[in-house]
Amino acid sequence: MKKLVLFGAGGFGREVAGILIRNINLKNPTYELLGFIDDGEQYHEGVMIDGYPWLGRRDWIIAHKEDVFCTCTVGDAKAKAVIQRELTDQGVRFETIIAKTAYIASSAEIGPGCVLYGSATVSVNCRIGAGVLLNDSVCLGHDVVIGDYTSIMSGTGISGCCTIGSEVEIGGHAFIIPGKKVGDRAHIAAGSIVFSNVKAGTTVLGNPAKRFRAIE
Repeated sequence: MKKLVLFGAGGFGREVAGILIRNINLKNPTYELLGFIDDGEQYHEGVMIDGYPWLGRRDWIIAHKEDVFCTCTVGDAKAKAVIQRELTDQGVRFETIIAKTAYIASSAEIGPGCVLYGSATVSVNCRIGAGVLLNDSVCLGHDVVIGDYTSIMSGTGISGCCTIGSEVEIGGHAFIIPGKKVGDRAHIAAGSIVFSNVKAGTTVLGNPAKRFRAIE
């Protein structure tokens, strides 16, 4: 079994531990989950998180990088990018966790440190960067490109030939029509229907999705 730690002990990390890894191991023992890494000041030696120990802060994983793999389970895309890039530069190995009920085309390419929840669908010739989150029932059409550290929430559909930038955050049950481009660090609000390209760093919402400057 592969020794694994999760960086990030919040709700996302606890879901990965208690749902994804648990069900992967029930079907085929794959991971020995050692516990959580988290830099939060509220954690200290002896703290247990849903039955798993807090192991330490990021210096712990650097000290043990030859023996264990890491998956970053920090929800914020920008924070996740900083953490995974820094630790990758330090030689930490990142593991991609894929639910047994996800559907992945054999021609798809998926980078290190990604998390794919159940019923996520990745169609033919998709390319997914490092540290990407695809939550429950996310569907990527053919030839979709997803940049590093992007997070896509439950029930979102991205049509064929779309290009999504890095550190993008897409809320649940959004939909993007074919061939559109979403720039780096853009935000697409939950339930939005995207008919036009989205510029980098902007926030859009609604049907049709329009720029909403008030929360940028």
